[in-house]
This record gives sequence, structure tokens and C-alpha cells, in this order.
Amino acid sequence: KTFGGPGNDLSSTIQQTNDGGYIIAASTNSLGAGNYDAWLIRTDADGDTIWTRTYGGTDTDHASDVKQTDDNGFIIAGSTRSFGHVNNYNDAWIIKTNSNGDTLWTKTFGGEGDEFGWDIRITKDKGYIIAAQTNSQGSGEVDAYLIKTNSMGMEEWSNTFGGEKTDRVFSVQQTQDGGFVAGGITYSY
Repeated sequence: KTFGGPGNDLSSTIQQTNDGGYIIAASTNSLGAGNYDAWLIRTDADGDTIWTRTYGGTDTDHASDVKQTDDNGFIIAGSTRSFGHVNNYNDAWIIKTNSNGDTLWTKTFGGEGDEFGWDIRITKDKGYIIAAQTNSQGSGEVDAYLIKTNSMGMEEWSNTFGGEKTDRVFSVQQTQDGGFVAGGITYSY
């Protein structure tokens, strides 16, 4: 199956949904409000489209990951230049939708620099953990950045990891002891 239009359409991840279909997180400049928008594509088990939704404003917005939530909705992680701190900076961005892809709420995380959200997981307490990167804070050029939120996307804590050079995490998991493990790349160590 292919999805898209006359522009560039880029898939980031795919997950199987509770009903045996699929949810695809992507970015599109064929559809949406302008430049690139985050894009969800919901299909049945045969890959036929049930619905698609775009999320974003007139600047560049991307979806990097999506997970289905307990209420059969979805949580999306990515980055936005349309919302948050703007001023030509990217913020890490999460979007909560209902089962039809309609936006319930969005949250941005960042400062006077660039942040990108790469991976999101639902935690044991029904909140979220986001694997991200930042150059607004931390020890060096770019630091790995973990953000823990509650179920409504309100930040509970965040932490940076890295040295003087570029360090990034692209994946995060909750461990059996309630902590977290993240994987990525480092130029500092």
C-alpha cells in the first residue's frame, strides 16, 4: 500500500492496533496546513484506509512515533515549529487523539533552542515517557532528553544526559523496577 499525494510523504513508524489494523505516524507536505504536517493514517487489517488526519500549523511539524492508548485513542510524539516557543525553533511535541484521530490535547516541550521528540511509551502509571533531544539545556551541543508526563501530558520531570558533544536517545522503555532505559548515540563518550 502507498499513501500520499503530489509532495513528499514520509512514514516514521507503524503499529498494529487492537482490532488487527494499523496506525502509521508520518509527515506530509501533500496535505495539511502548510509546509510539513504530522500525519496519522489509520488502516484496517488489509491496509485499506479508514481515516487520515493531519496535525500542525503553517510551519514544519513532524510525527516520529505513535502508540495506541487504553481508550483506543492514540498518543503521537514528534516536533513542531508552528507551536510552542516558535521563533524558528523546534519543540518536542505530543498529541493525544481519540479513536477517530481527533485532537483531545497537545503539549510542547522546549526552550530557546531545538527539541525533537523521537519515541513515546505509555508508563505503568498511565502517563508517558518521551525520548527526545535538546540543545536548549544540558552539557553540550545536543543532549539526550527524557521527559516524563502524567496522563494529560503535564510534565512531571525531565532530565538531560550527555557531555560536551552531541548525544541523542531515539528509544525508551520502562523497566520492571519502574525506572527507564534509553538507547541512542553519543559523540561525547
